[in-house]
Amino acid sequence: MALIPRMFRPSVIIRRKAIYSGFLGQSSFWKVVWVVLVSKGTVKKVFGKSEEVVDVSSLGIGRFMQVTTATPQTRRSRRRLRRARITPPTLVGERAKATRWANDAVAARAER
Repeated sequence: MALIPRMFRPSVIIRRKAIYSGFLGQSSFWKVVWVVLVSKGTVKKVFGKSEEVVDVSSLGIGRFMQVTTATPQTRRSRRRLRRARITPPTLVGERAKATRWANDAVAARAER
């Protein structure tokens, strides 16, 4: 499917109209549209990506291990990994690794 040139995309046309008629112009409707467009991006940046808890395991009495990711991978980074023939990490795979590590740690403590 061919992409529409950027200047003819509906989102770009609406953004341009909101800037010229609302932010720089007199129309209150387009000012509201401009505020919604700007706040949507800001809210997405602030609340969109956060660390993800993969697993919380008990290591004994009063001891816990929490495995988290620093930042969730974007669709683009997963695609790059697949192109490089590297399997992208998944939540299920990371949880399995954390469970194995926790079980090994408990077994090692039991041997002492």
